[in-house]
Amino acid sequence: MQQHTRSVALSVVLHVAIVAAFSFGMRFAPARGSAAPVQEAIETVMLDQALVEQEIARLQELERAEITAREQEEREARERADAARLEREREEQQLQDAREARQRAEREEQDRQAEIVLRREREEAERQELERVEELQRQADAEEQRRKEAEEAATRERERLAELQRQKEEAERRAREAEEARQRAEFEQQLQAELATEAEIRRATESGELDRYLRQIQTRIETNWIPPASAVPGLECVVNVTQIPSGDVVGVTVGRCNGDDAVRRSIETAVLRASPLPTPSVGALFDRNLEVTFRPEF
Repeated sequence: MQQHTRSVALSVVLHVAIVAAFSFGMRFAPARGSAAPVQEAIETVMLDQALVEQEIARLQELERAEITAREQEEREARERADAARLEREREEQQLQDAREARQRAEREEQDRQAEIVLRREREEAERQELERVEELQRQADAEEQRRKEAEEAATRERERLAELQRQKEEAERRAREAEEARQRAEFEQQLQAELATEAEIRRATESGELDRYLRQIQTRIETNWIPPASAVPGLECVVNVTQIPSGDVVGVTVGRCNGDDAVRRSIETAVLRASPLPTPSVGALFDRNLEVTFRPEF
């Protein structure tokens, strides 16, 4: 606004100066060498400057009045907006209060209806309970009669069961004695068979048959062994072999061994290639789980 006032004042000054110059030129053009007209023109210009300053002061006063009026309007607009907001908030609060009152009334009505339903259900439950008690009493009387009859039947049944139990225990005793006798006979037979097997194994061991059987297995494995590049003289590995009576190998692992992984894998492959393994000439020498010491010469 101050910039606007300066622009207006500058415009007024320019207009006054132009008018004064024009008047001065028109009035004193024929006598330019005279000093009196120049003095008069200067006074005219000074008079016009005073008018300009008065005009600027008036415009500034008008500007201040306009600013005051605008601030008053803005203040009144804010007050009206605040009043409208307060009125709107009051109306919203009234609506909220009305909604809450309506909700309370609805809840009270629901509670009243629920109380009526609950009272009716309670009365109905009491009636049904009374009928149930009467029915239970009738059932209890009938049950008492049945109980007496059942006790008499139970007494007779207990006597019959006692006799059956005595007969069952007698039969179980006889069966137990027979089973014990059968188990003693089987144990004695198994013991005799084990003793005979041990004697047969002992004779085969003493005759060197067991060593020959193991050497046959070792030879079969060594024959099927393809030494890897990492195999060195002095190799000695313990091989655990699982076989079935036909000599077919169903499992093989290498235990303690001074060879590397390639040697171990080559030995396992050799055992599988050697399957089925030789069977012993003496059946008692067969062992499902063999422990073979692998010492190849190469």
